[in-house]
Amino acid sequence: MIKLIENELIKIFKRKSIYVLLVFSLIAIIIYNYMNPDQNDSTLKMNTDDLDISILEKGIEDIKNRMAEENTTDKNEEVQPQNDVQKFLQNLNSSIEGLVIQNIDLEFAKLYDRYEKESWQRYALNEERNGYSFENNSNLTYNHDIKSNIKTIKDYELNPDTRITKEQYDKAIEKYNGYVKTLDSNNWKEYVTYKINSLKEEKDLASKEEANWLQIEIDINQMRLDNNIEYKDNRLNTYIEEYRSNYYSLQNYEEIEEKDDFVKKQIKTTKGEISLLKYAIEHNITQDISSEKYNLLLENKIDARISFIRTFEHFDLIIVIIAIYISCMIVTEEMNKRTIKNLLTKPHKRSSILFSKMIACLITVVISMIFVCVVQYIVGGLIYGFDSYGLDYIGYNYNTDEVFEMNIFEFIVLEGLTKLPMYIIVILFCIFIGTINNNTSMTMILTLIIFMIGNSLLEEWSKSETLAMAFKYFITNNWDFSTYLFGNFSEIPGINLEFSIIVYIIYSAIFIIGAMKTFENKEISNQ
Repeated sequence: MIKLIENELIKIFKRKSIYVLLVFSLIAIIIYNYMNPDQNDSTLKMNTDDLDISILEKGIEDIKNRMAEENTTDKNEEVQPQNDVQKFLQNLNSSIEGLVIQNIDLEFAKLYDRYEKESWQRYALNEERNGYSFENNSNLTYNHDIKSNIKTIKDYELNPDTRITKEQYDKAIEKYNGYVKTLDSNNWKEYVTYKINSLKEEKDLASKEEANWLQIEIDINQMRLDNNIEYKDNRLNTYIEEYRSNYYSLQNYEEIEEKDDFVKKQIKTTKGEISLLKYAIEHNITQDISSEKYNLLLENKIDARISFIRTFEHFDLIIVIIAIYISCMIVTEEMNKRTIKNLLTKPHKRSSILFSKMIACLITVVISMIFVCVVQYIVGGLIYGFDSYGLDYIGYNYNTDEVFEMNIFEFIVLEGLTKLPMYIIVILFCIFIGTINNNTSMTMILTLIIFMIGNSLLEEWSKSETLAMAFKYFITNNWDFSTYLFGNFSEIPGINLEFSIIVYIIYSAIFIIGAMKTFENKEISNQ
């Protein structure tokens, strides 16, 4: 058997075409790295430009003019119908709300423009500027404290129907002035400490729902203080902002009463991302720790390390093409050219001959995988710089709910081993079809079409619960075991690791037994 495998490998690597494929693979990897769609023009840049106060002032003036026109009525006019009166009052109320909102924005803009561009004060105030609200459709309800106090002040001063009490008004002025004082002190830690204390006071008076949101802000600001992260345009601040965004998403998911599989998976994924972001913050990691499956920093430029750990995600097609080519060449082409008769004249069982070809194809695919990984490592380093390789792979284990570190080469080996079953099933399918029809081109095209459709359209259709009932049994939805690495899960309903193993074994048995039976009964000598 070993001799048969050696002979098959010699035949494969004697062909110039295999080296042509490898050269094309090298070129494809270089081009992809230069044109990588994961690459963005620059890291996430927070805008600290001046706010246009003149536009806000003009908006206030326009609202005042409109209110004046609405209050001007002709004494000699007849009384309007009730529905018109109601419409008038609604418009007047809308104008007052608009006036309050414009004044909130104007007061905040004046505070913002007191400080220089790129100052920590502006980065701090940008959290208020881009703040989340308790109510999704509200422009007036903030969970960030400075604007919340400005809102209280302006509502009391401008709204004749305000529900704000004098005590609340005085307290809001006191807190707002306290914020201004800490901002002017040029001590960001003093500002954060003041904000935490202020949010705690707000939380004690808030409803249960609002208290939950306020606690998120308290925790995030405490995290900034504990890890000494000054307000700047840098990676750690981006981690904090992504942490905040994910935490709010998690709260929204968890508030859904009836959670379907999609929501449960989103909760699980979001918790993993939150843990990774927190890990990066607490360990002062200034590199992007995005994983093989998703970007943690959505608008960040990918480095060589991330490109390397995504090698198989990016270049699955290259390895599949090599697997298809050698599988067709080693079986179908030999039958067509009748060179396989030389083997049949020797004292070897047909099953041993076919099995040795399968093993030779597998070895060639493994060599191709190593080649692709080595090329990606070198090309990625040359294009993006080798410095990012100093950081290990950082992942989240959904089985233990823990963040872990792993050497990036160990991760690539593990990822490759869990991808290998996919390439094996491609080899088995090619050999199975090749023993049936003897048509090299048809076998190659058919296998490639199945792979492309299975990894794109079929996978997307299968995410629908209705279609998943039938499509979950397709091998293309079960052959990639890297999906389950570190306790991860398939996005297709009804599929898990145990299910995929059973489906994979059944398909493998069908292809192997079918190929063996067909090859045993084939009249090769008459070809």
